[in-house]
Amino acid sequence: MHHLPLFADLQNRACLIVGGGAVAERRATLLLAAGARVHVIAPELRTQPLAELAAAGQIAHQAKSFDEGSLAPYWLIVAATDDRALNARIAAAAAAAQRFCNVVDDPALCSFIVPAIVDRAPVTIAIGSRGLSPVLARWIKGLIETLLPQRLGVLAELAGTWRERVRAAIPDADERRHFWERVVNGEVAEHTFAGRHADAERALEHRIAAWADDEREHSGEAYLVGSGPGSPDLITLRGRQLLAAADVVLYDRLVSPEILSFARRDAELISVGKTPRRPSITQKQLNRLLVQQVQAGKRVCRLKGGDPMIFGRGGEELEALAEAGLRFQVVPGVSAAEGCAAYAGIPLTLRGVSQGVLLTTGHTQDESDAAFAQFRPGQTLALYMGVAQYSEIGAALLAHGHDPGTPVAIVENGTTDRQRVIRTVLGKLSQANAALDIRPPALLIVGETTRFAERYSWFEPSKVEIFGDEPSRTRARVSY
Repeated sequence: MHHLPLFADLQNRACLIVGGGAVAERRATLLLAAGARVHVIAPELRTQPLAELAAAGQIAHQAKSFDEGSLAPYWLIVAATDDRALNARIAAAAAAAQRFCNVVDDPALCSFIVPAIVDRAPVTIAIGSRGLSPVLARWIKGLIETLLPQRLGVLAELAGTWRERVRAAIPDADERRHFWERVVNGEVAEHTFAGRHADAERALEHRIAAWADDEREHSGEAYLVGSGPGSPDLITLRGRQLLAAADVVLYDRLVSPEILSFARRDAELISVGKTPRRPSITQKQLNRLLVQQVQAGKRVCRLKGGDPMIFGRGGEELEALAEAGLRFQVVPGVSAAEGCAAYAGIPLTLRGVSQGVLLTTGHTQDESDAAFAQFRPGQTLALYMGVAQYSEIGAALLAHGHDPGTPVAIVENGTTDRQRVIRTVLGKLSQANAALDIRPPALLIVGETTRFAERYSWFEPSKVEIFGDEPSRTRARVSY
């Protein structure tokens, strides 16, 4: 983040614009809307609206050239001339006077940027691009405008009117936040957006009166959320909503900081990830922590990589919650097998090539052997985890009669900008692992559909590597 977003209270504060053209007119209009006292320094005012503002006494015009001694009375400075050398002088003088300065269309000289604005007063949304692409910022503004009700500001005013009464009725800060979340997502908001102000007031009063007696409003709840295989784009909308609503987030080691940034800034973030061959929280300890937090009345997001119900031990955590009689929700995620295969251009099933998918892990020898015994030609095998056991996995599959020339692919850091796709054959899996320094997180895919990785490659295709003489230099293709 290059700029810190903040909102300046300019009510009755003097601000200076240097320049008398169309750009100065736009900045003057914006500053007046914010309640500022606008002063303009320019030899002349070159637009009719700007001259009319000066004639009406809405702006103060000083008909002179800029000089460096002019800045002391002003909170903000705007350089809006068409002379870059003059704009640079203004910016340097503002820096010397420790005043924030915006130089229109010259971000390198700016100490603050004027964002694109969505105005639902008192709700204000600012969108910036560090001055690099105002067109993009305006496009985002247009997108947001279509999503927000026009009467959103009325709802904010209603909440402000009732704020102290709600504070008195619901002293606990967490409960109070839960109450307001219900308000902005329920009938009070709907009445407000429809212009039914009296109905909104009555609904709000009823909700306050009923809050103390509604046991469900005070009880905690757990959200088992799949964050997807790595890319922050791949968490579901529902997953993001519940993550943003949580008081506490218990997150796995592979959940990225970008995904964690979707949580509230005041949420408690607790890492419960397990690191191979290092001391880590046990599953029993994790279950106990989850139950304790929910029993304390917290909304707890148990954030897992991939899908929580596919090798995520989600069932064990649900059992602990159910045994304690606690409420929970489950939000599925894009699994590692789905995400990594898709981003590597590998179909898990393909008509005429693979009619089934077998998912297993490389961690538990007995379970892996049972899965390998079920794996047949015409299927795809996806192995989670177990990078350190690739030699044993390759040997076990060969021992079950699979051809050493069976194509395989390894997808490392799938769906992220660090993704690497390695193609080889089963007989060289152990050599590839050692030679190419493959590291977790990685997914191993075994089967004929891995041959299509190059043909269907679309994401970071330059990172597809071939190990050995396989996977043939003949081009994989299927016709229907």
